Amino acid sequence: MNICCDHALPEGAAFCPFCGKRQTEPARRPKSRGNGQGSVYRLPSGKWMAEKTLGYRLLPDEDRLVRDKRRKSFARKKDALTWLHSTDAVQPRVKEYTFGELYEAWLPTHPAGKSTLDCYKSAARYLHPVWMLKMKDLTVDDLQACLDECPKGKRTRQNMKAVVGLVYKYGIPRKAIPDNLNLGPFLRVNADDAVEREAIPQKYVDAILAAGQAGTVPYADYVACQCYLGFRPSEFLSLTLEGYNRTEKAFRGGAKTEAGMDRVVTVSPKIAPLVERIIGDRTSGPVFCDPDGGPFSLPRYTDRFYSVLDAVGLENPVEEINGTMKHRYTPHSCRHSFATMMKRVGGADKDKLALIGHTSEAMLRHYQSVEYDDLRRVTNAI
Repeated sequence: MNICCDHALPEGAAFCPFCGKRQTEPARRPKSRGNGQGSVYRLPSGKWMAEKTLGYRLLPDEDRLVRDKRRKSFARKKDALTWLHSTDAVQPRVKEYTFGELYEAWLPTHPAGKSTLDCYKSAARYLHPVWMLKMKDLTVDDLQACLDECPKGKRTRQNMKAVVGLVYKYGIPRKAIPDNLNLGPFLRVNADDAVEREAIPQKYVDAILAAGQAGTVPYADYVACQCYLGFRPSEFLSLTLEGYNRTEKAFRGGAKTEAGMDRVVTVSPKIAPLVERIIGDRTSGPVFCDPDGGPFSLPRYTDRFYSVLDAVGLENPVEEINGTMKHRYTPHSCRHSFATMMKRVGGADKDKLALIGHTSEAMLRHYQSVEYDDLRRVTNAI
């Protein structure tokens, strides 16, 4: 029977000779892979995309399910099909959380009363120097520096330590913490237990600067720049070419604190040639990059830092400090060297505070303006 018009059809006709309507369904190609085995399709670019669904998760805010998928593109279809059956295709991608992201994920899950949560939120403000640092790069020294620089009392520091411990406990079963190591118990709360970090002695800062200028010690120029810029290690490695004003010779960067975030630091004439040499003809990306041009991880930079100290002859023993083994000088010592050098030169306190980004005087940033020339008077003198 004709499924389109009233004309009679020849027996076995696949199409109507009068209207052209197909009379039978075309034979479908059988699926080569069953449900759950993934799919491969071609992209407009000519590459092949392999896609596999790992499961489903509920979006609480939208009350709907979404698929967790792994995708990877290949030049050849054969490679895409091979990947679907590999172990890499079924391993969920682990998100590299920053401390701030993990804190924001943990906070709504904590079963505590409003009063306790308010205390935790207040204490967490003083952890903002590490807010943008990835958990895999975070060290106990970074966290301890937050406690040491907190202007509040013992109770606030206790809450800071508690927050760190709880965030780590939340992240460990979610595979967000490298080696499943909780750094919270290693933090010191009591002010009388804290050990003052040592600045790099000035004669060694001079030796590092000379080695950097001569190019005789690998990465001595990086360490010299950190000593004369005063950024925290994570801030220093996060400086970008987009944030460098080549005309004013000033960096804009810093951690997420009221006093330190997005602050301006002018470049001392002593390191200006080093900065220009390091940047070269690049226009984007990290200023102080690894040999491949990518961002320097903190552990890798720390290894280079220790090598520079060895090269200039600065003894850097590993000491036990409150039960923790650590080097006497770490990349954070460069920040203390910068602060020490600023003590020796003139300049308005508000400009020195703006350069160092100290959180205890954060309100100065709201009421007093800072000019390039004022900042430069300080950095030119050190």
